[in-house]
Amino acid sequence: MSRIWGAGLEDLKALSSEDQARFFHATHQFLKALETIHFHQLNGLMDEQLWRGWQELLRHYIAAPGIARYWEVRSQLFSARFREFVSHLEPARDRRTVGTLLGQEDHPE
Repeated sequence: MSRIWGAGLEDLKALSSEDQARFFHATHQFLKALETIHFHQLNGLMDEQLWRGWQELLRHYIAAPGIARYWEVRSQLFSARFREFVSHLEPARDRRTVGTLLGQEDHPE
């Protein structure tokens, strides 16, 4: 799964259709977890310092080409409030995902 996740983040077309489906399933779970964390933050159930770390993680991953594609075709599976929140996130200038941090992919300019 780590191979699929790392490759899918940066280039979905590098994956077989079966692995693309696996990537989409993993992305769904990842974003649903972040949606739940966002819900907790909105309702005062999460410390603000903890929330800032999760928000920063989301800023980097939502801009990854594979997740951006998933979001483009599947964002309706998420609450309106989470979609609105994501739409107002400032893009990370130096996107840091598993692939970019581990040197598997070039950093975007």
